[in-house]
Formats: sequence, structure tokens, C-alpha cells
Amino acid sequence: VKHKKKHFDIIVVGGGHAGIEAAHISAFKGHSVCLVTMDKKAIGRMSCNPSVGGLAKGQMVREIDILGGLMGRLADVSGLQYKMLNTSKGRSVWSPRAQIDKRLYESLAVAAINSNKNIAIKNGEVVGLSIVSDVLSGVVLRSGDIISCSAIVITCGTFLSGMIHIGKRKIPAGRMGETGSFGITEHLECLGLKTARLKTGTPPRAYRSSIDWGKTVPSFGDPEPSPFSFQTEEFNPPNEPCHTVKTNSEVHNIIINNIDRSPMYSGDISGIGPRYCPSIE
Repeated sequence: VKHKKKHFDIIVVGGGHAGIEAAHISAFKGHSVCLVTMDKKAIGRMSCNPSVGGLAKGQMVREIDILGGLMGRLADVSGLQYKMLNTSKGRSVWSPRAQIDKRLYESLAVAAINSNKNIAIKNGEVVGLSIVSDVLSGVVLRSGDIISCSAIVITCGTFLSGMIHIGKRKIPAGRMGETGSFGITEHLECLGLKTARLKTGTPPRAYRSSIDWGKTVPSFGDPEPSPFSFQTEEFNPPNEPCHTVKTNSEVHNIIINNIDRSPMYSGDISGIGPRYCPSIE
């Protein structure tokens, strides 16, 4: 074990949406921050559906913005289509959602974190906490390094002991093509903390050239969209369409003949799917 001399007020573990906000607002308040991530280039990377907001989540993005966060501002620069959801109901449950240029969003997030003089970025994997006399003193990296700190924020998301299920295949990973974070979950459990897992379903990817666009129904965003951030002044985003398709009897037969290979039906995964947006399991 090697001790690093540098001491930070706060260490943030994980460079996803939550990690970005935790590091940014802590640095804004004048604290010295170390953001530990397994890939500096993946800060702010969107895993699957490149969208910001949605039912309940849209309100959260605006609350983050009010508190000085970055997500709303980054989304307003990188948005491709904006739509207000739930407008058939009362205004209190309207929810903004935007489809995002995921590469642009990622580059903006990386630039925002890199430009903050109070944030140091460390490539590494946290596997445990350094506890001295029942007091947190730092984090332990897989390399054996210990980084000293006064507080830690863990925002590893799906990477914590992550497992990808593709049919009957199981791949330990945080997301496709990227290793998960293994060790920290077990360490937290040894400290007496309870852990649980969340399940998400990711739709298959299709080559653009393989799609007959004439059989799809284009769906555009609002003609006069509203930005996420209250700080956004000039706002004239593009209105790129999404495309709706429907299943048919051939697809239904494929599902019925292979449903035993689905982790949700084979017993490998237990959970309840989304209420209004059911994925094909």
C-alpha cells in the first residue's frame, strides 16, 4: 500500500452524471476534489438511450440546475430534440425530455470538469475505504495507492459489480465494452452496509443502413421547445426526428420461440419492467 501525500476535502468515485454534479458543486463551494474514474475519457458518457429528462427525471434536471448543477446547461448545448411530456395532464406533472448528441454531451462534460482548478482527475479503481479508528481517512485503489480525504461520495452507478445479460450469456461489465467496478461493493458490505441491485433493459442496436425508413413513422419534438436550464438565454436547438416502428406476427413468433432465453423469464433476473415503456424481453 502506497500513501499519496496529497489530501483532498472530498473524493468522488465515478465520473457519470452523479459524479460530475458532486465534483462540480463541491469544487464550486471551494473544496478540493479528486474525481476517481476508471477512464478519464468516459466522463459524462451516456450508456444507452441518449436522453436527458423524462417523467420525474425532467423535474430533477431542473432542480439540479437551480442548485447550480451542470446537466441542464450541457443538455441545452447538445440537444437534438426537445419535447414536453404529460401535457394532457396537469401542469405540475409536465416533464421536459431531450434527445442528446451523446458524443457532444460527453466532450462538454469532460471540458467542464477539466477546466475546474479545484478538481483533480485520477485514473483508477477504488476497491475499498481507508478507515482509521472508525474514521474515514481515504480510499484504497486497486493499484495499492491510498488517497487521503475527509469525505467520499460514491457514484459508481451500474459499474458496481455490474453484470450484463445477453440471452443466456453473462458478461461482468459496467456497460458494453467497459469493465465493471469489483471489490468496493464487497468492502461496503463488510462495513455493515446493505447493498441492492437495479435492473435496466437496453434495446438492441441496428445498423442505420439496415432500416427501411419508409416503414417508420417520424416523431418530431415541440416546435417551440423550452430549455432545461434557467441560465440558457439563446436557445434554438435542432428538431431531429425519432422513428416509431411496430412489431408484427413474425416478431411475436420469434419472441415466443425464444422467451426461455430471456433472463427475465429464465429466473436469472427478477424485477418489474417499466410501466409505460415495456422493452421486449
